[in-house]
Amino acid sequence: MVIALNRVLRSSGALLIRSFCVFAAIFVSGALGSSLPSIGSRMSLFLLPSGFAVAGMCRWGVGLWPAVLLGGMGIDLWQHRPLFASFVSGLGLAASSALTLWLLERCGFDRTFSRGRDVPLFIGAAAIGMLLGPAFAYVGYSLSGVIWTYDAVSLMRWWGNTTTGVLLVAPAFVAANPNSFLPLRERPLDVLVWILGLVACCALIILGPGEYSRPVVALVALVLMVVGTMRFGLVLSALGAFVLSLITTLSFAFGIGAFGQLKELPGLVIVWTFVAALNFVYLSITALLTQRDGAARARLQAEHRYAEIFEGSPQPNWVHQRRTLRFLMVNEAALRQYGWSREQMLSMSVTALMPPGEPLPEELEQITASPGEPLETRHVTREGRILDVEVFSRAIDFAGEPAELVFAMDVTGRRAFGRSLIEAVAAEQRRIGQEMHDGLGQELTGLALSARALANRAARERDAIAEDLNQLASLATNCIQDARLIVQGLSPLTDADGNLDGALQALAQRSSLSGTPVRFRARHDASMHIELKVRNHLYRIAQEAVQNALKHAGATAIDIELCYGADSVRLEVLDDGRGLPVDHPNSAGLGMRTMRFRASAIGARLLIGRRADGTGNSVVCELSRNRGVGHAAQLVMQRDGSYPDAARPP
Repeated sequence: MVIALNRVLRSSGALLIRSFCVFAAIFVSGALGSSLPSIGSRMSLFLLPSGFAVAGMCRWGVGLWPAVLLGGMGIDLWQHRPLFASFVSGLGLAASSALTLWLLERCGFDRTFSRGRDVPLFIGAAAIGMLLGPAFAYVGYSLSGVIWTYDAVSLMRWWGNTTTGVLLVAPAFVAANPNSFLPLRERPLDVLVWILGLVACCALIILGPGEYSRPVVALVALVLMVVGTMRFGLVLSALGAFVLSLITTLSFAFGIGAFGQLKELPGLVIVWTFVAALNFVYLSITALLTQRDGAARARLQAEHRYAEIFEGSPQPNWVHQRRTLRFLMVNEAALRQYGWSREQMLSMSVTALMPPGEPLPEELEQITASPGEPLETRHVTREGRILDVEVFSRAIDFAGEPAELVFAMDVTGRRAFGRSLIEAVAAEQRRIGQEMHDGLGQELTGLALSARALANRAARERDAIAEDLNQLASLATNCIQDARLIVQGLSPLTDADGNLDGALQALAQRSSLSGTPVRFRARHDASMHIELKVRNHLYRIAQEAVQNALKHAGATAIDIELCYGADSVRLEVLDDGRGLPVDHPNSAGLGMRTMRFRASAIGARLLIGRRADGTGNSVVCELSRNRGVGHAAQLVMQRDGSYPDAARPP
């Protein structure tokens, strides 16, 4: 209870102090401004009260409206106006300040002017809000019988004065915070030089020799506003603009200094133009600077978020320069995967990850892959371990230079499991095919021969069952053909005695039955022993490529070429059709994935794209001796747990 009471007393005390300060600022500035003609001024300066009213409400809330009302009422009573007219005039000042504050809050105004739109928003809200002041005064004075002293021009002048007062006073007091005065501590010498320039400009306004000093005053004042806003921020520059505007107005009002010799109407135009220019300069520069700083902050925040996502990604990521291939950024997952430190990787290029015999990144870029499909390659770690990786890359702009964002996923375990699965399936297919060929096939052959012999015997003996035995022999022969087709589907090389050339030739003959001629050609430039599983994968790749060409390419001819070179085996399937469309559902479907996986399983490179002459599609699977040996060594190690010499890690 006591603590709550103390809080209420403290808050009430703070409110009273703030209310008194706002009341005093409004009343003193208004009373002095309206009293200037009595001490020799040719005009009253009813500018500042509206600025203090809006500033007080913006900083401490609309709850200060009684202080604003009393301050505005006190100014009119000081000028010996009727009580009711003074009350309505003070009420107009409070209402206009409250409307200005409501408009600012409604539009999301930030009183630190930290966004580019806050400056025009503040000017617009002040111009609209201050319309209530002259309107209330007109009503109050008309009801009090003193309307004859205020015409439409006077009301417009009143509105202009109150709006100008808001723009002169409020920005500095509204935006003021401890950070606004940091330049006083961080760059005291620069601030001192700027203040000395401000004092010199004020002295020139008061002591200047008339029309010859006005251009100099205008130039120096504008330079001070530009420098002050850019170097020290809104608050100090707004205070400087307020001082210069006040000194200029006093120079004209009392007929002294640079603006003292001006006639009334031209003088008002020149003085208000000069004051407006000062305020426009610092407000517009503030708007531009906050907009620039806001964009810079947003960019830095976005970069920070992207950096956090990049660094926190569980997949290895890096950014490398496109021209030199040097690493620019690497994340923690990439460091764990490859074993180097961040400093070491940032001093390397992507080529350091490529094992001997693997195509370089610029060569990989020439391989045509389906959209969304990764490039399959191999990388070497710091310890010399070879990794199967899938690489996704995207061109980006990195600090103004072309670069590549790369995702390199280690799929070594997945590839090993897939290879083991494919080998197990292929082995089971070969076993079933061999059993059907050697078991069921032989038994069906024996059955067909026995039935044929019995049919011949029955025919010689003119037995009526001869025709039925002939049908039984034909049925057994058909079963043999069906079993052979099943064996070819399960293990295509079994029927060709393991000969890849013979199996591909049979594939071409069977595929030609569809009406599209399929030709096979083999070229043996050198002899190379290929394991049965490798031959089986090459056959399956050719089979899938031929099926794609027949179904989707609209080809009139298909060529299968198998070339045995000194260091590599190259399988090509070429057609003269329209090729497989990039957006075709099968372009990234199971068939394409299976071909790539089979190529990866035997350590081959698969290239899919258009033919060299631009007509038709080209599927090329190339198996080099170096890659084949390395891959075979890995497979041997996985089977028996030992390392051949060619595959032993360093």
